[in-house]
Amino acid sequence: MPKYLPIGLSIAIFLIFCVTLFSSTVNIPSFDDYDTTLGFIKRIFFDDYTAKGKFEILFGRHNEHRIVFSRLAAAAYFSIFHRVDFANLVFFQNLLLICFFILMLKIMDQNRLLSGESLLFVTVFLFSLGFWQVTFFYWGGIQHYTVFFFCFLSLYLLDKSDRIISASYFMAILAVVIAVFSFGNGFLGLLLGAFLLFVQKKWPQLIAWSIITAVLLWITFAVRSQALAKQHVQFNFDWAKSLLLTFLGSFVYINPASNHYINIYFCMIVGTTVLFVWVWLFFMGYARQNPLLYCLLSMPVLTGIIISISRFESRAAGGIAPRYMFFTATIPVILMLIFLDMKILRTRHLRILSYAGVVLWGTVFFNNRKALQDMNKDLTARVVSWQNDPETRLVYYHEAKPYSEAMQWAVDHRVVRIPDLHEFRETESEQK
Repeated sequence: MPKYLPIGLSIAIFLIFCVTLFSSTVNIPSFDDYDTTLGFIKRIFFDDYTAKGKFEILFGRHNEHRIVFSRLAAAAYFSIFHRVDFANLVFFQNLLLICFFILMLKIMDQNRLLSGESLLFVTVFLFSLGFWQVTFFYWGGIQHYTVFFFCFLSLYLLDKSDRIISASYFMAILAVVIAVFSFGNGFLGLLLGAFLLFVQKKWPQLIAWSIITAVLLWITFAVRSQALAKQHVQFNFDWAKSLLLTFLGSFVYINPASNHYINIYFCMIVGTTVLFVWVWLFFMGYARQNPLLYCLLSMPVLTGIIISISRFESRAAGGIAPRYMFFTATIPVILMLIFLDMKILRTRHLRILSYAGVVLWGTVFFNNRKALQDMNKDLTARVVSWQNDPETRLVYYHEAKPYSEAMQWAVDHRVVRIPDLHEFRETESEQK
């Protein structure tokens, strides 16, 4: 193979991803956006709340998550442009994906594991359409990209810090605070950071980190700003196990698949292997040899455990939800780094895996691009129909009224602009 072929393929995959992003992103709210973005803008900028009330709204829970970064980004955009453009917000959130990619390259270079083949392997999984719901919709990516980027950044900076009074240690604290207030699994960065400092015997940093961790965990779990929905379904361990194992192997899922159940079973086999390797690495001492890489691997694994407990009723199907797959896309990347570091994986093996990954990327891209297009058509058709009939369900699994009222308010107050959807309808008619 030509020497620069892996680099060329990496550039091509990145450019295809970018072209798809700019050509397939639509400027309309969807799903959680009606409450977490439009509803938030209304409460912060238009409703008559006190400063204390607005603070509580900003830091209040959304279900079991705190999504302060998501809200602040939307508020900042509205403050500057006096409207909300969901396409531009999606472009912004994907800058965090690029930042995450650069961070992974930095970690690879630090561990002397950066090569053309490893670059291609990372590109294949991080610029995939497997997690298209995260990439193309603001309610997903702004939370998922943010929490993983800042958790990984915090761990990277902690690994580099050599004393308590240092820029890297201060930035690590700042990064983990942002992560905690970005999404529900952000607190894992606190626990993994404490583990990393403990293994490296950085006692002054660990003491200060533990105090900060205690405060943030108290805020995360004890401070209540709104009632959370109670789970009425009795916990089922088998369902949770199926979800976890499928989740951990979902980076090889091809959707839609003709043999759907075979594909899920294959993901479960891969996920079981991932879980076994994670446990094996701990007991054979790798967590002490390279705590940074082990903590990075632990982040998606522990995230899967949390999801399997909190969403167990969705069973195995919940493990292949595109809104979660960015988390699992990091698993093969980190395992690749660990196996290269342990000399289990050689360059010749990585070359085969990276080119096989390109084939997987192409298949996933083709199928999920169609799923994305179908979703965009459905969302757009609903908004176009809503303009003629307010009883249209803007979110198909919820009643029409609350979302219709939120959209009508946003249109009346020029928070969103939707005349371009008529152009979409005319284009669709011409295509038919």
